[in-house]
Amino acid sequence: MAFIVLIPALSCLAIATCHASNLESEKALREYQQLHTRVLEAEGSRITLDRFFSISSDLMAVAGKDGLLKKVSRSLVKSLGHSEKTLLSTPFVEFIHPDDREATRKNIETLNMGIRSVGFENRYRTATGDYRTLSWSAAADLELGVRFASARDVTDERNFQLRVQQVLDVAPFLLVVSEAGGVVTNCNAAFAGVVGVERECIVGQPGSHFKMSGLFVTPEQEREVSTSRQAMTFSEVLMVQGRVHHYHSTVFPIQDQTGKIAWIGKVSLSSQP
Repeated sequence: MAFIVLIPALSCLAIATCHASNLESEKALREYQQLHTRVLEAEGSRITLDRFFSISSDLMAVAGKDGLLKKVSRSLVKSLGHSEKTLLSTPFVEFIHPDDREATRKNIETLNMGIRSVGFENRYRTATGDYRTLSWSAAADLELGVRFASARDVTDERNFQLRVQQVLDVAPFLLVVSEAGGVVTNCNAAFAGVVGVERECIVGQPGSHFKMSGLFVTPEQEREVSTSRQAMTFSEVLMVQGRVHHYHSTVFPIQDQTGKIAWIGKVSLSSQP
């Protein structure tokens, strides 16, 4: 193509020497060959991308700055139930749960600053009208003006966690779970009620921040069960809301999938006569 564009220019140089003409012809040929190589590489990349999107089990998408998806994987089409045409022709924000749209907008702003996003979750409407919770990892290509994203459908996982939490919240015992260092990762409603603080205000904070720190796992207890890798059971007397309470408590280690002790749990059952 570059050679064709250069034909008029080469005609104008007909009065020049044969040597000069040969140089221009060689330059045009090189430009054409370079262009042809880039076209083949781009075509090969497109074919590779198409095949990858068609066989990958991950939910993948490429989004443009105009708010439209430019490419979606077959797995994403299957998971949401919408046709590929619908997904590519509808602004993707329309599929997002209304309560998640503002958080999604802020996440996109972060991506546009060149910062990768890992584990961002939002809910997408399916063709049947229900919602699936997707956990996204994404990055923006600022030069191309697109965002590449891959997601996992964590709907069943989140529903299971909700069911477990509901069971824990109706249990008659106090439960608190902390990571190494004492930062609380979970507790049940009974524990939050005794502490006198909303559960959302307890999670993410170390037990030492609260007046009733005796209800939480102490550093000494954490060290003992982490070293022995065994649960320890004991009786304790605590002042709760101005009254003395007797508890039968157990502090226990919780391992991750590699066998490393990542959390410490404590269960306390009132032993009042």
